[in-house]
Amino acid sequence: MRVMILGSQGMLGQELVRIAGERGDEIFAWDKIDIDLTEHGAFDKIRAVAPELIINTVAYNAVDDCEGDGWAIAEKINGVLPGQLAALARELDATFVHFSSDYVFDGDCDAGYTEDAEPQPVNAYGRSKMLGEDAVKMLGEKFYIIRLSRLFGKPAASAGAKRSFVDLMIELGSTRETINMVDEERDCATYAPDLAREVFALVDEGAPFGIYHITNAGAATWYEFGCEIFRLVGSKIIASPVGADAFPRPARRPRTSELLNTKRAPMRSWQDALCEYVGS
Repeated sequence: MRVMILGSQGMLGQELVRIAGERGDEIFAWDKIDIDLTEHGAFDKIRAVAPELIINTVAYNAVDDCEGDGWAIAEKINGVLPGQLAALARELDATFVHFSSDYVFDGDCDAGYTEDAEPQPVNAYGRSKMLGEDAVKMLGEKFYIIRLSRLFGKPAASAGAKRSFVDLMIELGSTRETINMVDEERDCATYAPDLAREVFALVDEGAPFGIYHITNAGAATWYEFGCEIFRLVGSKIIASPVGADAFPRPARRPRTSELLNTKRAPMRSWQDALCEYVGS
């Protein structure tokens, strides 16, 4: 299969490239150093390749910055660009894969959110991701919108990429004696290699197009997640649970945004995936 992976040096992108290579696909792995998707003529480069599968991992994920000066770029990259790529995929008769977020939900449903739950974001980042979903649904044809949360895995090779919470906690666990952690904001963790494998499984199986929630099984607060990280690495740091108000931030976070998977066989637990990553 001729596969184009946009954002190929990001945490998820690099895993998609690795697995596509294992499959023997013809890969076009492009990152921001290879193509500026906002530049005139960028889509002609994609047309010239004529991919059968376009996977878009490009996103602006500075959640707090989206409340201010970052909104313009979030709207363009998260909101407008996905629709443009979906339309291009439709033109090329290619399958399109796009990634969204649990932050499209308001966080008021303790039971979690199924794929058909109505998005009601409480911050600007979530609104930008909702705009992207709407654009893909309006302009695309053969598409998968995959919602995930709390991504972790091998650090991205792309310059300026954000570090994962897991890597940050591993570092703090070896350099600090105590830490306060938010015991709220319950959601799911997603291990990048597991997600990448599931993306290709969707495509290979010819699963119905639409929205999917793909995370590792189970949910946790930041405090619970962090404590498991410290346990696995043998850290002696003392973690204390605190409320979200202990860390004032510009963007409001959903109180609970567990993504419920009703369409696929569940992936392994986040604890098992975390154990593999920490031990790797």
